[in-house]
Amino acid sequence: MREEKFAVVDVETTGLNVKKDEIISIAIIPMDGLKILFSEAYYRILKPRRFKIDSVKYHGITPRMVEEAPTFCEVKEEILEKLNERIIVGYSINLDIEFLKKSFKECEVVFECKYVDIADVEKLVGRLFGDYMKDVTLEDLAKKYGVDVAYRHSALSDAYITAQIFQMQLLRLLKYGLRKFEDVLRAIKKEDFYDKPLML
Repeated sequence: MREEKFAVVDVETTGLNVKKDEIISIAIIPMDGLKILFSEAYYRILKPRRFKIDSVKYHGITPRMVEEAPTFCEVKEEILEKLNERIIVGYSINLDIEFLKKSFKECEVVFECKYVDIADVEKLVGRLFGDYMKDVTLEDLAKKYGVDVAYRHSALSDAYITAQIFQMQLLRLLKYGLRKFEDVLRAIKKEDFYDKPLML
């Protein structure tokens, strides 16, 4: 796991409907093993085709802020470069991945990747160490690991919170004796993971 390359991702969108809504900002923070490379973080506000004013209360991005912003397709190569050959990490990452795939498809790019949700990683950590949390919010995880959440719902701040949580989860998994992240992914993907004895 110390040699694995990750990309912690968070996107803010104009809504939660993948078919109708769009990415309005994206943050990517690379990690080499346990090292968070914040100096190489990538953050972009993006111009959607249709701005939904109601979404401002969630992400804080105003119509004026997107006036001169690029579209997703205009920066698709930058985004691909940041994600290339890295395992994507996030919180509630399935939705982010759906938006990314849809956005890349609209730019005529097929996007495939490995990804993992820190909530699922936490279920594994909890089982191994006996402090299992059934339902976890990002705030719950931040509180458990002592991560400051003074500012939320900026893609960059949420990605940084997620990266710090993931870093500490990896430390616990290493402490347990897990060395390969593929073993972590395999354990998480087992459908009967929570019903049968843990076999790694």
